[in-house]
Amino acid sequence: KMYGTRALPDYYFEKAEVIVSVGADFLGDWQGGNFGPGYAKGRKPANGKMSRHIQFESNMTLTGGNADKRVILKPSEQLQVMSELYEAIVNGKSSGNESVSKAVAQIKKAGNKAVVVCGIQDENAQLLALAINNALQSEVIDVVSTKNVRQGDTNKVNQLIKDMTSGAVGAVLIANSNPVYSLAKGAE
Repeated sequence: KMYGTRALPDYYFEKAEVIVSVGADFLGDWQGGNFGPGYAKGRKPANGKMSRHIQFESNMTLTGGNADKRVILKPSEQLQVMSELYEAIVNGKSSGNESVSKAVAQIKKAGNKAVVVCGIQDENAQLLALAINNALQSEVIDVVSTKNVRQGDTNKVNQLIKDMTSGAVGAVLIANSNPVYSLAKGAE
């Protein structure tokens, strides 16, 4: 479940030669945070080499501010980028998006030292990221030793949206969050 208790993969950014992030603020609080130390180790030029970081995002984040290349997208375009990355890496189809094509070239060159991370609150987007990393046989991601974060119930959230739409719920107070922006069904 997207908003239920989730087992999330662990990441070893210090092993990465190329990191491509789509909406994942992994230097902020993404998946509980604490990815900064590993990321910093990979960003220290050793023997003339350090990791390359490409960030696709709609909001300015700490992670995007530290990227080598930051590509600004609308929130609605992020899933399209994930799909194009998947099609190019897994199915070998070229992308019409120049930024995606450049990222794919760098990912392919790095091979199993590349990782694609996704912060989109959509189960399909997360599955695309896992499929991409699986196709790369990425050494940067560990799907066996998982981190369990976030508790909730997708069915209850969907029911709340239905109740709000029908008028059964007249008002909802929410602090420090914007569900219209962050939920997969935010427009509803």
